[in-house]
Amino acid sequence: MALFNSSLRSGPIGGRIVRLLTSGFIILQAILPFCAASAQEPATSLSPARSYVVSAQTSLAAGDPDTAIKSLNQALRVDPNCAEVYLLLGLTKFQRGETAKAIEDYKLALKLEPRSYSGHYNLALAYLREHKVQHGRAELEQAVTLDPNQADAAYDLGIVLLELGRPLVALPHLLRARKLNPRRPDVAFNIIRAELEGGRVAEARTDAQGSSIQLGSDFQWNAAVGQLFLKNAQPLDAAVYLHEAHLLRPADDDIRHQLAQAYLGSRQSRKVLDTIGEPKTGSDHYLSGSAYYLDHRFEDADRESELAVAQAPDNPQSLALRARVLQRAGQQDAALELAQKAIALSPQWDEPYYLAGISLYFIRRYAEAEQKLARAAELNPNSARALFREAIALSNQGKQDDAEQCLRRAILLQPKNGRLHCHLGILLARANEYAKAEASLRRAILLKPDYALPHYELGKLLVHSTQWRAAGQELEQAVAHDANLSAAYYQLARVYAKLGETKKSERLFAEFRKLQSAGR
Repeated sequence: MALFNSSLRSGPIGGRIVRLLTSGFIILQAILPFCAASAQEPATSLSPARSYVVSAQTSLAAGDPDTAIKSLNQALRVDPNCAEVYLLLGLTKFQRGETAKAIEDYKLALKLEPRSYSGHYNLALAYLREHKVQHGRAELEQAVTLDPNQADAAYDLGIVLLELGRPLVALPHLLRARKLNPRRPDVAFNIIRAELEGGRVAEARTDAQGSSIQLGSDFQWNAAVGQLFLKNAQPLDAAVYLHEAHLLRPADDDIRHQLAQAYLGSRQSRKVLDTIGEPKTGSDHYLSGSAYYLDHRFEDADRESELAVAQAPDNPQSLALRARVLQRAGQQDAALELAQKAIALSPQWDEPYYLAGISLYFIRRYAEAEQKLARAAELNPNSARALFREAIALSNQGKQDDAEQCLRRAILLQPKNGRLHCHLGILLARANEYAKAEASLRRAILLKPDYALPHYELGKLLVHSTQWRAAGQELEQAVAHDANLSAAYYQLARVYAKLGETKKSERLFAEFRKLQSAGR
């Protein structure tokens, strides 16, 4: 699986690229029958270095690089203008680990033969081994230009561009490599990777399905592609390939857990539980507890999350799940403690910051809540929920402009989220921007007509502008969608009083008082 997973490793970018590239090099044999003519000889004559080059090639084939270098040095004494000798010297030194010396030899070869594909390609690989990524990229671009029919150069350039964060620029080179050599699974894998990282999910899905015709019985292929979809937030697609890998190797616990994670991410809680079976490890309890939480089986989630933390007290995911369960039970201090521990263990993960922010908000430590939620949004700029909660914390501190900015950022991420439009309308109403507030509330109602809060807030706005009939209609919708929204009964009672409907008004005031006494 290393062939595919190497793209996901950490470490210096040059080192990652070298592991990803093909291990073969351009061996100069049949393609080097002649050396360049020396300045003293006619262009058609054979170089006197030829016999030394043949001797060096023989030594290299026999695994004797020291003798090869001696022969090549003799070749240079009789013909210092033979580019192929420098190429062979560079290759030999590269294989011996003398990369810096190899680079100098390749440069000398290219000075003599600037349009040498082999020179540019091998120099690129040497630069990449030295972590000089941009230099390696430039040489690969030269190689691809000089010989567009070399699959390795096209593939390697695609890999370098992928590692530099240029997936859509990498994609044409990877597609070219596939056209030249259609049976390489690493090429197919990295095409899917480039499409996913470039936001072309539909194309990635199609390419993965097409490649599965040839590679569908390959455990490594299915596992790697499933992991790739999972890493790129496509759990439903990930589950397809991880399921195939699990069928091929049912005893592989890593794949089983990854499949359960894919099912969890795609909200298939029953399949999570079926995949885990009887929980045995901390990871099993975490996944089972998460599935129960997703299913609103909170007693089961409580039990499994407690077991997960007991068996793996330093697992940030288990701590986060337990914090969520405790938050729902109203145990905010205990939840906050677990979230803080998860932050210490995994400081670059946004989830524990979000959970800490939620608990801090509920215990009314709004400034601290704002800080945690801001950090969550910084770590995960696509988290609309973190931005929304941050906006609420800011609003509770009277920072209305900052809160509005957060909400608008969240709406850009989720433009069809009625809840976000509703709360933006509430903020705008507080700022006395009534026309804009009304537009946001009506947008929220259009997107989520069964959500009581925007009906209630719009009803209040209409009361403010003395549009009694229209206000009554919205407030009636509010109580119809949430029978426990006591404030809506109060406002509706006032509207009926203004409209002269005394009995309705009295009945609704009575209902309001009843809900108030029940703490609603």
